[in-house]
Amino acid sequence: MCAREGLGARGLTVRSWIEWEGEHLPSADYQDLLCRLFLTGPVQLGFARSYGESNEPTRPPLNQRSLVTEVARESLTHAGEAQLSDISAITLEHLEDEIRRLASEYVYADPLPLFHRMLHLRGEAFRLLDTRIRPGQAAQLMLLAGQVCGLLANASLDLGNRAAALAQAKAAWTYAAVIEHQALRAWVRGLQAMIAYWSGSPDTAMRLAQDGQRYAPSRTAFARLASIEALASAAMGVEAETVRAIGGAWDRKGDHDEIHDGVGGEFRFDLAKHSYLAAGAYVHLRHADAAIAYADQAVSLYRTGPPQLRAYGNEAIAYSDLTVGHLLKGDLEAATAVVTNVLALPEHQRIDGLAQRLQGVRRWVSAEPRFRGCSYARAFVERIEEFHALGSRRELAR
Repeated sequence: MCAREGLGARGLTVRSWIEWEGEHLPSADYQDLLCRLFLTGPVQLGFARSYGESNEPTRPPLNQRSLVTEVARESLTHAGEAQLSDISAITLEHLEDEIRRLASEYVYADPLPLFHRMLHLRGEAFRLLDTRIRPGQAAQLMLLAGQVCGLLANASLDLGNRAAALAQAKAAWTYAAVIEHQALRAWVRGLQAMIAYWSGSPDTAMRLAQDGQRYAPSRTAFARLASIEALASAAMGVEAETVRAIGGAWDRKGDHDEIHDGVGGEFRFDLAKHSYLAAGAYVHLRHADAAIAYADQAVSLYRTGPPQLRAYGNEAIAYSDLTVGHLLKGDLEAATAVVTNVLALPEHQRIDGLAQRLQGVRRWVSAEPRFRGCSYARAFVERIEEFHALGSRRELAR
């Protein structure tokens, strides 16, 4: 309008329009220009107050040109609000770095201190979601919130609270579904399946793992879900499905995805984790040789791999499965030598799943006819009971 009517150049910004609609009035010069633009007066635009009587409405009917101008102004104002954000790119990068750091440390560190850091990070994500953000930033924050809720679910499970783990996993799934993030959906389905497995519901675990495979965007994501499916199927005694799932875990082709291949740490899936899950599956099926082979492979990969990838929980459970493999072959001496690696774990690394697995080993040895009356077997059981009693005292202390 200024250019058309020769009123001189102006340098307006979107923020100026938004401020004018708030409590900040434009200058007298801009008030005059706005009255020209909208073909009305300062009273109708709220810049002044009328003390005289008038039969005219506060805002006279707009003619066609004014209507088009008004609608354009509203669109511009809304677009201006959409581009504003209280979050910088640096803030989002910091949160992403924190997620990676926590996921990496969770592999080898005590879950309880990490739980408190996760809680703080989740609070920060929640706080930022309540501020003025762009749609793309909202999706990023929901992705981060979903990841941290997933880590909290893992920690809750390792600390022995399966109900809390289930609730955190449901929250993680909700965020993944809202932003339709396939990789996070696939990872959370695997997490939910493992919670169901450790809660004694292998049928639910199998269904969740199978359902997650339709979201798997990468070979890694599919391999993880197929391996979990195998573990759950074996717990149900379905041998054919177990063998199929283990054998075909790495068959699918697929691209790199930002959760399983990008974030790393607890979100990572590799051959060591596959071997540990396969060993557990063959323990359920009582296939001693296969259980020993996969458990040996898992232990070897963890022991010789980079320290930051040495998942002590998975390694310890693999040792437990290796113990059972030797027991299935009747070799109590080899089993005793192997289980020592588990019983020597420091207290802060004695996660709930490990205690649960060892209790299963204890019950099996106590009920096995070939070990009845054997003093060596009795000593073996007593060592596991002592391990379990120490863990129980630690839980009471918490």
